[in-house]
Amino acid sequence: MGTSGTPEYRARRRAREQQRRERQRRTPEERPRPDRAALAADGPERRTAATTCGWCGGPITPRSRGPIPKWCSATCRHRAWEQSRAATSGRAAVQVVERRVEVRVPLQPTRRDWLRLLGDLAGQLDDGHVYDRDLPAFGRALETVLRSYRRRARWSGGAPDLT
Repeated sequence: MGTSGTPEYRARRRAREQQRRERQRRTPEERPRPDRAALAADGPERRTAATTCGWCGGPITPRSRGPIPKWCSATCRHRAWEQSRAATSGRAAVQVVERRVEVRVPLQPTRRDWLRLLGDLAGQLDDGHVYDRDLPAFGRALETVLRSYRRRARWSGGAPDLT
């Protein structure tokens, strides 16, 4: 794949390059000299002046050759295109859509919920839905609950004693 063509092609290319160089050497005085306005319009001053993006205002590093860039990235170029397209069609580029979003927030269980929740916990323990590795943590939590229950039962006198 790294071939430069046939020997005939390379010879023709060398001849064309020699002719081009000879023409440049013969006619340096004959070329029209550009005026200062033309130099400023297309010279290095213009190339270095284009250093900020037309969309986001970010820095642009101009290349030494090729077209002078207006945007710092393809994303900025595309956004500018979308904006100009929306402006020509008479619509706004950004359309605000309002919608109601409901997020379910778990409520703190009330006194009526605890009976059902403790029944559900007992069912899950019996069915094996709770892993054995979690049983010690459940035991510690239930001991804390039982201590609080016994303290409250002694204080109020109306709750049955659980032993």
